[in-house]
Amino acid sequence: MAIKLVECMCWPAPNKPGKLLQYAEHLKKEKVNLDAFFAYSTSAGQSKIAAIGKAPAKLRAALAKGGVDAETGHCFYLSGGDKAGALVDALKKLARAGVNIECADAVAGGGKFGATLFVDKAHLAKAKKALKAR
Repeated sequence: MAIKLVECMCWPAPNKPGKLLQYAEHLKKEKVNLDAFFAYSTSAGQSKIAAIGKAPAKLRAALAKGGVDAETGHCFYLSGGDKAGALVDALKKLARAGVNIECADAVAGGGKFGATLFVDKAHLAKAKKALKAR
């Protein structure tokens, strides 16, 4: 399994139909290729959108051009062969290191999987060491 510490852009958005589409269309127009793109509800009609760009600087520039006030952060991007329990070893390493996972997302297809793990900024270095991430 490959584990990388990657830059991620996150921003709040109204939780209503078509908002994710609006951002996706803008990124397509700007020719931004993504490793991950997802949204989730937070509270009071709000949602949060996160994107990991294959070229982080290009993603940052496209969001700025679109007037998006995005926060730059980091998360872990895991990838490898799809098998039962593929994430267990990584999750064990973080638990043993005392690192809490704030958000996780995983998907599999075509015999491969990809996952993102977000941890508190204060525990990023500890998590990187525990996961032996590059």
